[in-house]
Amino acid sequence: MTKHKKQVDFDEIMIKPKTLAIGGVVVLVVALVVAIFLAYSTKTSPGIRLKAVFSKNLPLPVAVVNYRHWLLASDLEKNLASVQQFYATQNFSQAGMRIDFSTPDGQKRLEIKKKELLQKMVEDKAIELLANEKGIKITQAQVDKIINQKLQEFGTADEVKKDLLTSYGWSIEDFKMRVVLPGMYKEELEKYFNEHDANSAQAHAAIMQAQKALASGKTFAQVATQYSAGASKEKGGELGWVKKSQLLPELQTALFGTTEFENGSVIESSIGFHLVEVENRKQDGDEATVQLRQIFVAKKSFADWLASQMKKMSVLLPTGEFSWNSKDGVVEFKDSNLTKFENEARANAEGDASIIF
Repeated sequence: MTKHKKQVDFDEIMIKPKTLAIGGVVVLVVALVVAIFLAYSTKTSPGIRLKAVFSKNLPLPVAVVNYRHWLLASDLEKNLASVQQFYATQNFSQAGMRIDFSTPDGQKRLEIKKKELLQKMVEDKAIELLANEKGIKITQAQVDKIINQKLQEFGTADEVKKDLLTSYGWSIEDFKMRVVLPGMYKEELEKYFNEHDANSAQAHAAIMQAQKALASGKTFAQVATQYSAGASKEKGGELGWVKKSQLLPELQTALFGTTEFENGSVIESSIGFHLVEVENRKQDGDEATVQLRQIFVAKKSFADWLASQMKKMSVLLPTGEFSWNSKDGVVEFKDSNLTKFENEARANAEGDASIIF
């Protein structure tokens, strides 16, 4: 009996540390889950403090795109810090504008910036995924080439590095990943869209038919009424006098470039195709002005196409602050008071640098 009792005691001694270890792990996991829930599902002071800690130290998602592509809360917080640094280093008062994130309204404006940043992060990831689907890959060598071009464009490498650090707290590597790489993916995807979009081909065919109709002897007003989708259609295509600055960039280049413009030429812009005739030219003060008429055929823009693609994507926003509006493909506040504040701020944005910039 004595021997058996000793064996039992020995077994208990061996089991207890293991049991305690497992129990400790379970308690830690439960505590972590509760803390994460408190941080991301409540607006209490402890929850806000925990959220700040988690966002900086744990790879927790602020968004999940198409079920497996994580956008990190820590990256969103870094982007928000960069925005705050930008506003802090700019003197908007010289332009008669105000910006103060320390006030209660300022904190709400900062939440608007945060929502905008999250929208941009989701959009950048969507563009990258769509580009990859089309076989578009951006290499490190391509990024470095653009960086070198930017450095030459904006000054010496040391000057650019200093400006990025002062204005945003960024390194050159930050600039690559947050600005250059997303911009390159967007540019390449837009180029692919313009080359392969069937809607664009149909719009081009329609404008060429309009050009043939003019060549056959029909009046400009007749052709505009038949083919044009612009507001000037009801006026036979007449636009009246238009300043250079009021025109789309592509039209500015064609009408005021070094090459003499030929009436009846077709110009492609970001929104469609323009068959343009210049009736008169004059100088209005310091700005060149033209009297125009046009036949306009719209095409689906890249922005419209991208928005339609984002609506099809699965976007999960687990933080509790925001929700994903799949109907419009946009990030929204869950707090209706913040939504109301944002709408009012945008309606009265004059002089408010946080909304304008």
